[in-house]
Amino acid sequence: MVKLEEVSADQYEQVEVFSEEEDDYSDFSDEDDFDDEDESLLDRIAALKDIIPLKHRNRMSNSVSTLSSWGKTGATFVGKSAWVITTSMFLLVLPLALEIEKEQALVAYEKEAMQQQGTQQMLNSANPYGQPAGQQQQQQQQVRAPGF
Repeated sequence: MVKLEEVSADQYEQVEVFSEEEDDYSDFSDEDDFDDEDESLLDRIAALKDIIPLKHRNRMSNSVSTLSSWGKTGATFVGKSAWVITTSMFLLVLPLALEIEKEQALVAYEKEAMQQQGTQQMLNSANPYGQPAGQQQQQQQQVRAPGF
C-alpha cells in the first residue's frame, strides 16, 4: 500500500537536494523492494480504493446494492410464479388431460366394436349354408389340418 504524507512548504525548503547525484535520484521506488508475489488480487483491488474518489465510490456502491436488491426481488417473484403455475397445472390441467385420454380410448373402443359388427354382418350375409356366424366358426375350428 502507498502511504501519503502531507509535506508543508517549510519542510520542503529544509530538505537538501543533491544535484550532484541527480542521475541516481528517482521519483520511483526501486523495483527490488516491491514483491508482486506477496500481494494478492484482493490487495490490488483494495489499493484501487485510493484512486477512485469517494463520491464515485458511493455512487457505484449504491448502484450495486440497488441492482442486487432488484435481482433478489426478481428471482423471488420468478420462483413464486413458477410455483403457482406448476401447482395450477397439476390441479387443473392434469385431470383434464387424463379425462381426454380416457375419452379417446372409449372412442377407439367404440370404433373397434363397430368394425367388428360390420365384419359380423358381412359374414352373415356371405354365409352360403344359411347358418349363423357362430356355428360357421365352430365348423371351421373343427376342421383343421393335421398337426395344427
